[in-house]
Amino acid sequence: MGRQMSNKNQQEVLLNQLKAENQKLQEFKKLNNLMLKTMQAFTENIDQSVPFSSLFSLIAQEVNPDIQLIITCNQQGDGVYVVASTNTELEGKDFILKNTEVNAKNIFDKSAVFNSQVKSAWPSILQEFSALASSAIIQPVKITNRCYAIVLLMNNAKGFSAEASSVISNYSSFIASILTLMEYRHVSKERDNLFAQQKRMETSMARQGKLAAIGQLAAGVAHELNNPLGFIYSNLNTFKLYIEDIETFISNACKKSSDTDNLYNKSNLQFIIDDSKELLSESLEGARRARDIIKNLRNFSHPDETTISKVNILKLVEDAIKIANTQFKKQTKILIKSENQDFWIEGNITQLCQVILNLISNAHHSINHSNGLIEINIIRTASWINIEVIDNGNGIDKADIPHLFEPFFTTKEIGQGTGLGLPISRAIVEQHNGCLALDYTGSKGTKFIISLPEYTNASSN
Repeated sequence: MGRQMSNKNQQEVLLNQLKAENQKLQEFKKLNNLMLKTMQAFTENIDQSVPFSSLFSLIAQEVNPDIQLIITCNQQGDGVYVVASTNTELEGKDFILKNTEVNAKNIFDKSAVFNSQVKSAWPSILQEFSALASSAIIQPVKITNRCYAIVLLMNNAKGFSAEASSVISNYSSFIASILTLMEYRHVSKERDNLFAQQKRMETSMARQGKLAAIGQLAAGVAHELNNPLGFIYSNLNTFKLYIEDIETFISNACKKSSDTDNLYNKSNLQFIIDDSKELLSESLEGARRARDIIKNLRNFSHPDETTISKVNILKLVEDAIKIANTQFKKQTKILIKSENQDFWIEGNITQLCQVILNLISNAHHSINHSNGLIEINIIRTASWINIEVIDNGNGIDKADIPHLFEPFFTTKEIGQGTGLGLPISRAIVEQHNGCLALDYTGSKGTKFIISLPEYTNASSN
């Protein structure tokens, strides 16, 4: 009888051992399953900005809590901040700890399970969620110099078993390693981006230096051309008067002598005189255009960029368009619409002209069809003057819109853009107490608006 009891006890001991080993095996299988799925999730989406959403879905498959949170210390160190949560109402919230818990970092020291404990004994961070849960797990996750904690909540008392606690505890170490690797990759990517930005800055600085030298050369050439062009313009006007005098003389001579009149008609002098007048008119128009281009070029490249004066917006836009028309294809038309001829602001002509030219240039490059149109509307709104630059180009990609005003960001091909046009333009407009913004963009075109305060005392000058 005693021997039979002994065998029975041995069987029970063996059965208990098997149960314990089976429990450990199941726990190991769950943990291994979590790790495998986590590796797959992170390798497939390693660049996601907030990786915790993948953790929530994986944890829910094995532990199935009602609410999951990722928390970290807030900046003041007197509470915690909810980084992510399956309950969207909790995301981004700060929870200030009670005075008895002086250091919020104590929460991230060790793991803890709260099942049947009285809620008054729970840490204050969990008491904030006591209405949402009867059981809780806090599991710290340390990543380099930052501390996080996984918080799992369940409505049922004793909802978390020892097995669940063990799985989350072991899993958190693995998660910490994965997230640390992700952070290192993020730092490496940021480093590569900084190196690339430095390279772009160096290239841009070299290009800007060349452009500055070209600008100085252009200003010098414009100055040298101004005098001979003045001679040409003046001489053409004088020659026009000479032609008129010659025509009058011939007409009078023909009236006095029939032979002279016959010779006049035979020599076809009337055609020569008429054609000479047209040639002179075309030459004078060309000389005027050349004079205007040189004048605008000298104004634009003027070294004094600190002079503030009263500026007629319509005249400013017209001068910018004259420069633009010498650079762009003829099929792109530029039209001006203005409610008034006397809209005035106070500012620097050179800088504001640069802003308008940059917007016209961007509008032109967005048009790749033969019916290109750029409209510039000048409108008064309250005490502001709005300059609207509208094109019928292809628009801006949605992915590029957040980066439009970032320095060195450009959608143009290499060598065609420095990525400084819009950032510099916005800086200039803001220096004039105004604003530059994208109003809309799409497949049918883009609209930028420059808003500048109106100079109300201009009429008294």
